[in-house]
Formats: sequence, C-alpha cells, structure tokens
Amino acid sequence: MKATVEELTQVKRMITIEVPAETVDKARKTTIEKIGKEAKIPGFRKGKIPENIVMQRFGNEVISECMKQVIRDTYPSAVMEVKINPLGPPEIEPVGKLVFGKPFTYKAIVEIYPVVEVKSYEGIALEKEKVEVSKDEIESELKRLQQQMTQLEPSPEGELEKGMVAMIDFNGKAGGEIFPGSEAENYVVDFGTGALLKEFEVQIKGMKTNEERDIEFHYPKDYFRKEVAGKKGEFKVKVKEVRRKIVPELNDEFAKELGEYKSLKDVRAELKKRILEYKEGVVKRNLMDQAVRKLIDDNQSLEVPSQLVDAELGNMLEQLKRQYEMQGRKFDDSKIDPKQFVQANVKEATERARGYMIVSAIANKENISCTDEELDKRIELIAQSNKQPVSKVRQELEKNKMIDNLRSQMVFEKTVDMILGKAKIKERKAKKEKKTKKS
Repeated sequence: MKATVEELTQVKRMITIEVPAETVDKARKTTIEKIGKEAKIPGFRKGKIPENIVMQRFGNEVISECMKQVIRDTYPSAVMEVKINPLGPPEIEPVGKLVFGKPFTYKAIVEIYPVVEVKSYEGIALEKEKVEVSKDEIESELKRLQQQMTQLEPSPEGELEKGMVAMIDFNGKAGGEIFPGSEAENYVVDFGTGALLKEFEVQIKGMKTNEERDIEFHYPKDYFRKEVAGKKGEFKVKVKEVRRKIVPELNDEFAKELGEYKSLKDVRAELKKRILEYKEGVVKRNLMDQAVRKLIDDNQSLEVPSQLVDAELGNMLEQLKRQYEMQGRKFDDSKIDPKQFVQANVKEATERARGYMIVSAIANKENISCTDEELDKRIELIAQSNKQPVSKVRQELEKNKMIDNLRSQMVFEKTVDMILGKAKIKERKAKKEKKTKKS
C-alpha cells in the first residue's frame, strides 16, 4: 500500500491511498465468505454456496462491501504513514471502480487541527469602566436588607394605607370585557410602594379585613397594556387580611441583628465591599470578552475545522437546555428545527471555536497549565456555591466526563488573565443608568 497527502486548506488534507491487487483479493474472499454464510439460496446449504453463485446473485453487494472492507483494512495504516491526526471520520472518494485482481485507489479527505500562529497578543488595547460605589447604591442595598428584616403584624381593625400589607381577591373588566389578569385570589398588596396601579390603589384605600367594595377607575391612556389603556375598569374587591409592617430602624441594633457587626457603619462598609467585588467581577468578565474578541478579529484568516464548529453548536444547545431547566421549563428537542438552529448560531459557534483555538495556542506557547491543586480548589468553590459536598460534585463531574472540560476552562481563564496583564487598558467613567418611570 502507498499513501500520499496533499494540503487542500489550513484544515483539510487529501490522502491518496493506492491499494495493491493482493489486498483487494483478500477483501473479496472475506466478503464472499461473509455473504455466503448469511445468504439463503434454494438448492444450497447455508454456508456452502459456491463463490460463482454468490457473485451471480449478489455481485453489486459483494463489490460494495468489498470496497468498504478494503477501506477499513487500509485507512488506519495510511493515516499513520502520512503522519496526520484526523479530527473525525474521512470523506471517501473512490478513484475509478473496484475491479477484482487489480489495484484500487481511493482518496480520503479529512480535517485536522491546524497549526495556529497567533498574531501579537501583547499590549492589546482595551477599555474598562472605572469601578465606583455610590452612597445611593449602598443605601439601596441597606433598604433591601431592611425590607428582608421587616415583620408583618396582624391588624384586624387596621385600614389599608401606607405601611400596611393586605391579601385580596378581585375580579373585574376593562371596557366591559374580561382580560388576562383581570381576576386573582390571595393577591398580596404592599400598599403605597408603587407596585399596584395608582388608580386601583386609590379606590381600595381604607378598606378593612373582610370588607368588600365595588370600585371604578380609568386606566391611563399611556398604560403599558394597550388592550386596556384608556378604558374604564370595574372591579369587585374583597380584603381577606390586613397586616401592619413593623420596619426595623436603621441603627446599630439593626446591624447586630444582621450578624457580627458592631455598628451600622460596619454594615455599610461590608455592603460597599460586596458591591465593589461584584462590579469588579463584571468589569473583569467584560475585559476578558473584549480581549478574546480582539484576538478573534485579528486572526480572521485562521480557518476553523467544521468538527469544532459542530462541537460548539452542541455546547450551545446544551446551554440552552440548562437555561430552560433553570427557569423550571421543559426543553423539547422536537420544537427546535436543526437547520434553523444551525443557521442562527453557526457564525457565533465558529467565532467561539476560533477564540478557543487562539487562546489554546497562546497557552501552549506560554506553557500555561492547570495543576491538580488548582482543579481541587475550583471544585471546592463549585461545591460551596451549590451547597453540596465536594465528593458529590466531583462524582457528578467525573460521571458526566466534565473534569477535562473544567481543566480546559481554567487554562483558558488563566491564559486570558495573562493577556490582560500585558494589555494596555484605558479606564473611562462608568455610564450613569437612566432612571425609568414605573408604569
């Protein structure tokens, strides 16, 4: 057997394999014996059918199976001979017909992992927002904690007003018609917080436990639900229970209730630290995304093997499934059109795969790796965040064959971190978020 290789593209190679007549005849004999053992022909015992009869009855099948056998017998050796490592199965192209007693030639087109020569990755220009924590952000978080510590005290004689919480039933119409959301049972109203439509809230003010009331109002013309905007609302409302909010004062005693804090000043300092850490994490992730995107844009000439793109499309589909599960929704594969999914995501999958190839090449060049100790620490962190035993998390990762993926992800992160350390990062002021009016 003789094998030669030709470079078609960065990632495609064509191996031409010339098979001697002896190998073809050996495959012919094996194929005829196999078909002869399984064939049923009247007048012949099973397994005792002469070769010429097998050829007469199953000639085309013999030739087809013989060709497959020749390829199975010779392809692995050919790959070793030309010293390449295909990423997946070959695309076979016979050169002429297979004829018994004569040599046979075929071509195998395969994809390989290309040699990745990354353009300069040192000193790349990036931008990040300046991380600051405002007093308003700290006070907002403090008020959130205050709300969490708020108690609800039964108030049988209490009237519905600011500082009260009620459980109500209601049903009604808008413009004389029932609409989605026009009725509810055990609906919780936190009066005066702006969570309820103002026009509705005005009409139920002062109601007590077990009181029923018919109310009328007009929905604002610019109401976000167009089907009821500007229409007259007519509702029957029953208050089932009224409770008074006992809101703790923001003082040093409140701080001590939250944990090992001596004063409210300590709580504010801790909140500032937490918000700062969160914002710094967001900025860091943004910088990493910028860096990888910059490398991708600078290396668009790098061809990506279709095998890697397909693998990334599979990862994206799995990610979509996990998102559904986290939302408590069922993911039905049958509702996903494979062609549409590929068309919608193939460009992004290609870019992601290109990014991984580039970062992996840099990691190899810089000898960046993930030690067993670093891997163990990451698994411990995953266990802590999921509130599960480390042994269980490790078992799940090993069961799903995700250990190597986790290690690769850590190498990826370490490599991008190294790139950020050598980048030219320009800091700019954070954009102020525009406040939106509540509907």
